[in-house]
Amino acid sequence: MIKKIIYGIIIFIVLMIFYNLIVQISQAIKSGERLGQATDALYKLQAQNSELKKKLSEIESADFIEEQARDKLGLSKKGETVVIIPDNTLKMVLGASHSAQALRLSNWLGWWSVFFR
Repeated sequence: MIKKIIYGIIIFIVLMIFYNLIVQISQAIKSGERLGQATDALYKLQAQNSELKKKLSEIESADFIEEQARDKLGLSKKGETVVIIPDNTLKMVLGASHSAQALRLSNWLGWWSVFFR
């Protein structure tokens, strides 16, 4: 009878050890997954940081500043003349190109008109 109790206690202790090992292994796996996710997030942030630094260096360049002054402020260099096209003329010219595109026939109708006109 005492042997059965001792075997029962030993089996219980062994089962508790296995249970604790399984819990620790699952926690280690979850920690590894979290570490992988954090590494991925770090990589993405580093890539974004490098893109932002690249964009900042482009913005700080003299060429970019000159382009913005020309496009947004309408400034020019010495000896250059700024030409401003009125909106109605611009719309008229762009409208003509859009209407020409609208009149374009589909491919098969175009070939049909070439051969059977």
